This record gives sequence, C-alpha cells and structure tokens, in this order.
Amino acid sequence: MITKDKVQSKLIDFLCCQFLVEESDIELEESLIDTGIIDSMGLIEIAFYIEKEYSFKVTEVMMNSANFGSVYKIVDFITNQSLLLGRIG
Repeated sequence: MITKDKVQSKLIDFLCCQFLVEESDIELEESLIDTGIIDSMGLIEIAFYIEKEYSFKVTEVMMNSANFGSVYKIVDFITNQSLLLGRIG
C-alpha cells in the first residue's frame, strides 16, 4: 500500500542521491527550482523516477508547478495519481 509518508521518504532519498543534496537542505514546501536543488532537466529526471517507481506515465501537461512545485506537491501528485489508478486502498 502506498502512503504519503513512504512516497515522501523515497522521493527525498532520490533527491539526495540524484542531486547530491543533504536532506536538511530540502525544504518540503519550497520550490525545488527556486532553492537551486534542481533545474528544468531535474524536473525531467523526477518525472522518469516517478514513472519507473510508480508505474504510471507522467505527461508534459502534468509537469507543472501545481504538481511539481515542491516536495509536498510532488508527493500529492504521486498519491493522487496512484489513487486514480486504484493503487491506494
């Protein structure tokens, strides 16, 4: 079962490994781009991570600030998409 806590933990682990940042440097409510953690290519890497980890397609239309604006928004996006696909009980 997918929970927000698990999704958030795995996402933070990915960000730390992929973008070589410390967990303490990641502000959960702040923009990952504005804080300098990622750039536009980083958004694409996050989309690929989501597709691989959660087995659903992330379209270009989905890659907006409402879905990818912060760690919290990405976690909500993943859990909402998983809910729509019936992967959350």
